[in-house]
Amino acid sequence: MKAVRDYKSLLLTALTLAIFGVALWVLHHSLAKLRLADVMVSVTAEPWRKVAACAFFTCCSYAMLTLYDHLALQAVEHPLPWRRVAPISFTAFAIGHSAGLSWLSGGSVRYRGYSREGLSVIEIAGVVGLVSGTFALGIGTLLGLSLLLESHQAARALHLDHGSHARLLAAVIFCLILGYLLLTHRVRHPVRIRGREFRLPPLHIGVAQIVVAGVDLCFAAATLYVLLPDSISLHFFGFVGLYVLAIQSGVISNVPGGVGVFESVLIELLPGGATAELVSAVLLYRFIYYFIPLVLGVGLLAAREAWR
Repeated sequence: MKAVRDYKSLLLTALTLAIFGVALWVLHHSLAKLRLADVMVSVTAEPWRKVAACAFFTCCSYAMLTLYDHLALQAVEHPLPWRRVAPISFTAFAIGHSAGLSWLSGGSVRYRGYSREGLSVIEIAGVVGLVSGTFALGIGTLLGLSLLLESHQAARALHLDHGSHARLLAAVIFCLILGYLLLTHRVRHPVRIRGREFRLPPLHIGVAQIVVAGVDLCFAAATLYVLLPDSISLHFFGFVGLYVLAIQSGVISNVPGGVGVFESVLIELLPGGATAELVSAVLLYRFIYYFIPLVLGVGLLAAREAWR
C-alpha cells in the first residue's frame, strides 16, 4: 500500500512538473518578441484609478470567499459566527491560492483553525470538500453563462466552429449543475463513498453556493479586467469565460498559484496575443490579488499562533 501511495505521489509530481514545463514553453514562445523594459514601462504607466479598482475588486472577492466556509459550516451542521470564520477562511484562501494544492495547503490552515473551534476531523474534511465544490459550481455557472450570453465571442476564443456549439456546451454544463441541485433536494440520507458517509447540503445551501461562488469569481475576474489594455475589445461576460478557464487550468495543474499555466492559457485565448500592456496587467493582477493577500494571510496566521 505504501509503495502504491509513493508511486501515485511521484506520478502526480512528474505530471505537475510536465504541465509547468509546457506552460513555460508556451509563455516563452508568446513573449519572445517582448522586451522586459517595455513591460516595466507599461507597469509604471498603469493609471492609478485602474490599480485602485483592482484593489477594490480584490477586497470584494476575498470577502465573498469567506462565505464559502460560512456555507460549508452550515452544511456540516456546525455553524460559527462570521467574525470567527472570516480570519480562518481568508488565511486559508490567501495561502492556498499561492501555494497550490489548495485542498491540502488551505485545508491544513482550516484544520488548525476549525479544530480549535470544536469541529471533528470528519466535519473539517466536509468543510474542505464543500469549499472545493462551491468553487467548481461557480466555475461551471460562469463558464455556462459566458458561453450562453457571448456565444459567438466564446466560440471564437475557444476555437469552436460556431456559436451553436458554445450554446450546446453551456446546456451540458447547466444540466450538470441542475443535477447537483436535484440531488441536494431529493437525497436526504448520507452518501457512502469508499466506506465513508457524506451528507449532501440542503437545496437552499446548494443554491447559495452557486450564487456566492458566481459573485466571487465575477469580482476576481474584474480585478484583471479593469487592468486590461483598451486595445482588447472584449465584453465582461466574454472575458469571464476565458478567465475561469485559465483559473481552472491553473488549479488542475497543481502548479503553485497556477503560475505560468494561468498566463499561458489566458494569453492564448485573448484576442491580439501577448503585448507589453497585457503582460504588465497580468503582473499587477498577480501582485494585488495573490501576493498582497499572501503576505497578509501569513502575517495573520503567525499572529494567531503567537497569540495562542
